[in-house]
Amino acid sequence: MLTGDLNLADVEWVVQYRIDDPYKYLFKVRAPIETLRDISEATMRQIVGDRTVNEVLTVGRTEIATSVGEGIQLLCDEYMLGIKIEQVVLQDVNPPDPVKDAFNAVNQAQQEKETMINQARSEYNKIIPRARGQAEETIQKAEGYAAERVNNARGEASRFNALYKEYIKAPEVTKRRIYLETMTSVLPKAGNKIITDEDGNNVLPLLQMQLKEK
Repeated sequence: MLTGDLNLADVEWVVQYRIDDPYKYLFKVRAPIETLRDISEATMRQIVGDRTVNEVLTVGRTEIATSVGEGIQLLCDEYMLGIKIEQVVLQDVNPPDPVKDAFNAVNQAQQEKETMINQARSEYNKIIPRARGQAEETIQKAEGYAAERVNNARGEASRFNALYKEYIKAPEVTKRRIYLETMTSVLPKAGNKIITDEDGNNVLPLLQMQLKEK
């Protein structure tokens, strides 16, 4: 039989039926069995002609059998055969012998293709979610670091503004306090210290006093 994609397939099938109306079966049609055979073949050729060869040989067998059974029943009712179709069973469906080896090779290649696609999808499902998680973690760390820097900058700005307000109120006092605080912070790190007068004449060594914390 010729399939919808212009390939050939050897199709064997069985039609199971029963006589539903003996009067129609005996008197409405001269040769009901031959007519049923012709109806069955015509219907099968039509259904197979609407399918690809892969559907006929593999995944579409059940659907084809169902469609053929329904088509045969419609024609039996139209011709008043008095026959009720019970079931259509597809048996052997094969490509023609001259191209069977080539067709099997194509099928094997398609199966290998599907296997590789499934493996690739499996790897994709493993790698992509992990990469997304790592990217999300990096983004969260960056956002946390940015928030920390912004908060520190805002704290420094607030401290400066508060200091500036105090400076406006009493500039000299604030200057002196800042100077003393700065010296208190810097001098302990300076090591030995020497104090001189403005002309550098009198030198007074300043002893390094070590204070012990209690």
